[in-house]
Amino acid sequence: MAFSITIIGMGACGVAAFAEATIRLAAAPIPGVELHLVSRDHDVGPGLAFGTDQPGHLLNTESRLMGLYANEPCHFREWLTDRRPLMPDEVEYAPRAEYGEYIRQILEDAHNRARDARIPVHVHLAEAVAIDGNRDAARVRLSDGTTIASHYTLLAIGTPKPIRFEELDGTPGYFDFPWPAQRLRDGIDAEQDVIVLGSSLSAIDSFATLMDQDHRGKIHFVSKDGMLPRVEIPAPEDTYPRRHFTLSEMHRRIRERGPRFSIVDLFRLFRREAEEAAAAQGDVIDWQAEDRINRSAVDLLPYDIARAEAGREIFQRILTSARFEASEMWDLLGPRDRDRFTRWLAPHFATARFTMPMTNACRLADAAGRGQLQVHSGVIETIRHPDGEGFMSRLADGSAVSAPVVINATGTAMKLNEIPDALVVQLVERGWLHPHPSGGIEAHRHSSAVITHDRDAPRLYAVGQLVNGVQRDTNAVWFNVQCTERIVQDIPH
Repeated sequence: MAFSITIIGMGACGVAAFAEATIRLAAAPIPGVELHLVSRDHDVGPGLAFGTDQPGHLLNTESRLMGLYANEPCHFREWLTDRRPLMPDEVEYAPRAEYGEYIRQILEDAHNRARDARIPVHVHLAEAVAIDGNRDAARVRLSDGTTIASHYTLLAIGTPKPIRFEELDGTPGYFDFPWPAQRLRDGIDAEQDVIVLGSSLSAIDSFATLMDQDHRGKIHFVSKDGMLPRVEIPAPEDTYPRRHFTLSEMHRRIRERGPRFSIVDLFRLFRREAEEAAAAQGDVIDWQAEDRINRSAVDLLPYDIARAEAGREIFQRILTSARFEASEMWDLLGPRDRDRFTRWLAPHFATARFTMPMTNACRLADAAGRGQLQVHSGVIETIRHPDGEGFMSRLADGSAVSAPVVINATGTAMKLNEIPDALVVQLVERGWLHPHPSGGIEAHRHSSAVITHDRDAPRLYAVGQLVNGVQRDTNAVWFNVQCTERIVQDIPH
């Protein structure tokens, strides 16, 4: 029986799903199958994240993990080496623009594969605004009036802009998202002071956009914790042989302790792992000093750079080696401990796990050294300046930071009610998407099939930030690529 597969959103995740589907369908043809690709962006493939042309926008993951084929993680590295030879041990955090070219190549190869296998592919350059129908006869409605009959629909909507600080929307000088970078380039004068809401990777992207334009005004990062990401070790990844902070040890403890196992026990496993690793290189961890909330991130930056250059960043090595188990570890935690992790440990985990390339760290350190960059913690609110034009961020210590420009770089939407996407809103209203307590929507962790209370709901799958509460590691391209492979496997052939 003929059936159709619709992929909504053609950024990196959508392209990976399309490529995987064409590989499988070309190897095992199914008469009557057709594919529909829906993209609101006419530059299909790169999306906002990788459609940038800014030279300072670098990938935050080393090239060996950025392949778009699930079982070929080094494919991007091989593609790079064909274009500009790299030494085997050379670490490469490629420009995002270059990765965007790679995505376009994967997309073109998938189209060629589908053509050769005589698989009909329909590209729709419009926004998906609604899904109607039922399990056997779903219809995807687009903003241009087109209706697509879809038996299986993948929601690959990418990185949604969050609904935060909406009271500032429309105010001159306020930028609600760092992307596309062209808005910042065109709308911010090089002499203006700028407040960047956030101090993580999105904030650093905003900083890079400004500095690529020879920005001369002061740049203020303001956030609740005031922490910068730690610095990536500039050497090929050497997997740390974990003994304690492992999935098997966590499972054993849960099996033996039952409901008495908590996030505290998980942290103790990590702490034991870290202390043994530090002792092996002649170090002792001062755990009080490692609590960086409300400490000067600018003062810590040279220390972090030196530790990374020496290859002595213990936390990073442990968490990097655990990345392939992280989603399963998250799955073993109960709702109460997931909430505790989010409230207690998440900021510390994020700075050590989602690190920045050495190039970016050095640019930040240079700007901080000449007084151009400041990082502030304890932000209470950011409002229009009460004395007139511009904005003001009030801080917990009673001080305030003022500037004529604000860039909202607080990161991606985590909670379902923060996502303003028209299709997501419609599916929530229909009762076909349900919020997960830890963020995003309810879905099966392995297959990514959307869980709904309506048994006659359309067959929906989701990948990326939309399922962050279930799968946790959804801001990592390599992880999402693996998820797209499982989604394609789960669709009956």
